[in-house]
Amino acid sequence: MIDEQNQDWSRSIVRFGLIALVASLIIFWLWAFFLAPSGNPDRIEDRAWANSAENLCAEFREKLSDLPLASTAESPESRASMIEEVNVLLDSLVSSLQSLDGGTESDRFLIESWLSDWQIYLQDRDTYVEKLRVEGDVAPLLTSLPSGSGSHLARQNGFARVNDLDSCLDPGDF
Repeated sequence: MIDEQNQDWSRSIVRFGLIALVASLIIFWLWAFFLAPSGNPDRIEDRAWANSAENLCAEFREKLSDLPLASTAESPESRASMIEEVNVLLDSLVSSLQSLDGGTESDRFLIESWLSDWQIYLQDRDTYVEKLRVEGDVAPLLTSLPSGSGSHLARQNGFARVNDLDSCLDPGDF
């Protein structure tokens, strides 16, 4: 009799657990489909800011198209000079992007993080120029994220893609 009561009690606990699990899954999926925020968390809300940034980057691309690619250089010194010339244009672009007004409070955080990645990328480019001049033909090194899960350049380009800033992708010149 006691064994029968224990089995009934055990079955009740298992049934309750299964019902709770199924109810939790149903509630979760209802929330996920109907209540959870949608969209990419890196997409900025102020599309006017994004349009202004894209215009600035398009102007940069126009200037860049007049320059030869550093990958066509015949010597490391020549390559360094070509990259340095693009670095001046990039520095001006980033300064212009920093001076753009607009964006919500969360947009400003995302934009500042993106511009911070640009600053690190510019430092990496300057370091590469120095290495070309001192060490000769070497490969560029990009600073990785503190988590080690990629580079600032990859994150920078990801932000540009999410926000339709195709002209703001890295120049890919070397």
